[in-house]
Amino acid sequence: MPTVSATVAMECELAGVGAGWTDITADTRIDVQPLEIDYGIASSGPLDRIADTGTMSWAMNNAVSNTGGVLGYYTPGHTNARAGWDIGIGVRCKLTYGGTSYYKGVGTLVSVIPDAGKYQRRAVICQAVDWMDEAARTRIRGIGIQTNQRSDQLISTIVTNSVTRQPAATSYDTGQSTFAIALDNMNDTQTPVLSALADVTLSELGYLYVKGGTTGGVLKFEDRHARPKFGAAVGSFDETMVSLNVTRSRGDIINRVYVVVHPRTTAGSASVLYELTTTGSVPEIAAGVTIQITAPFRESSIKSYRVAGSSIITPVSGQDWIANTASDGSGSVITSDVAVTLATTAANAVTFNIVNSGSVTAYLTTLQVRGTEVADISDTVMASFDATSAATYGEIDTRIDMKYESSAGEFAANIAQWILATYKDPRYVVSEMSVTGNSSAYLMTKVLSLEPGDKITIGEAMTGITETGAGSAEIGYFINGCRLSVSGGGIIRVSWILSPAEQQNFWILQQVGASELGISTVLGFA
Repeated sequence: MPTVSATVAMECELAGVGAGWTDITADTRIDVQPLEIDYGIASSGPLDRIADTGTMSWAMNNAVSNTGGVLGYYTPGHTNARAGWDIGIGVRCKLTYGGTSYYKGVGTLVSVIPDAGKYQRRAVICQAVDWMDEAARTRIRGIGIQTNQRSDQLISTIVTNSVTRQPAATSYDTGQSTFAIALDNMNDTQTPVLSALADVTLSELGYLYVKGGTTGGVLKFEDRHARPKFGAAVGSFDETMVSLNVTRSRGDIINRVYVVVHPRTTAGSASVLYELTTTGSVPEIAAGVTIQITAPFRESSIKSYRVAGSSIITPVSGQDWIANTASDGSGSVITSDVAVTLATTAANAVTFNIVNSGSVTAYLTTLQVRGTEVADISDTVMASFDATSAATYGEIDTRIDMKYESSAGEFAANIAQWILATYKDPRYVVSEMSVTGNSSAYLMTKVLSLEPGDKITIGEAMTGITETGAGSAEIGYFINGCRLSVSGGGIIRVSWILSPAEQQNFWILQQVGASELGISTVLGFA
């Protein structure tokens, strides 16, 4: 029997989002399938800085022994189906210990698979996803060029303006980087929100993930100073883990680093960013009809690559659009019958709203957009190389593409040097650690309370890992991701994806604990 136990509850929003949570714990069948929750960042390399979609899977009781007393209670569409139970509803797991409730797996029900067979196990296998799935499935739309914005401001702009279903809560650190021009090199209505968020996060060298806790479902952004400034660990595990994955591999070495930055080129005057005049066919608009056309911007000479546009000029009748009664322009000009306005203006595209108020079909023989061209065509690469490491272990490189960083000077060079100093030599990498909470009150509290972004220490004799180093300095690890399971008997186990804290110890001027060069840090960047 477990030494300590926690109360596990499953809840869902049967009456709709925001209408309140309904407890469905009595119908949850852990004996059929363990409750499994996986969220956060799945690995810990230098480019692993944004979470993938988090998942939660479990089983529901579909037999007459459920609280509805009928077969098919958790089969959507069944005559006996529970009211409100269907894909799209909110779900969450609540684990309570010591008077505190911790929420995990907050998200949306996306899959319901009922077992067939009236006399079989009569379960329904369910899966939910967290907010990162919304970001992965949604496309950027209608966001203009952003100027002089911090990384956290850009993330807020993307999340607020592009995603219909917002996170349950947000917590954004104040970004260290302010970008002169940003969100200009995405393709409107094509670039996934997750990709856009990843570009911003990597340009800051921060972290972005969904975390649990006493509220749960929180979209968290860490700036690049958050981990170096974290301070003392909030959990210690000395021979108390049930498994520890430790490797010493050439695959974890990096001895050549390329950092790519993107200085922008802004034109000195307005030009045509999109034109339909040169195409072989033209749009036709029947009398009394309204249509919309999305116009992606391209550079003005040979239209060979996408560009962004600022200071977009309001379309002018007779110049930016001309309408005719014939598609080849041989008929009568009826431009006055047609109204062209900009329904939306994004960084590298506009959407025209075109209305034909006349009595005959109109053909747009001319349609164009004018504005100031902003081009991302001057990728600049800063590099750092360690010849000794390359000669000893072979050359192993990595490339960090910072889409919104425009500085090609010392800052980018320092980033390359910092990564090189961190990864050029072989080291033991602790990639994952598992802990069972039921062994003690301390372990149960930590299993439930620790989240991505928290710092822990480890002690384990066989691998030689200790909680302290030279001069009793703390050797810590940051949690990147969590895999939590609740199985039969109420056994609660978590596996944490870990990132060595020493990889975060770059030099921050005038910051106690992060500014003693060669003592608490290695040379890096601020």
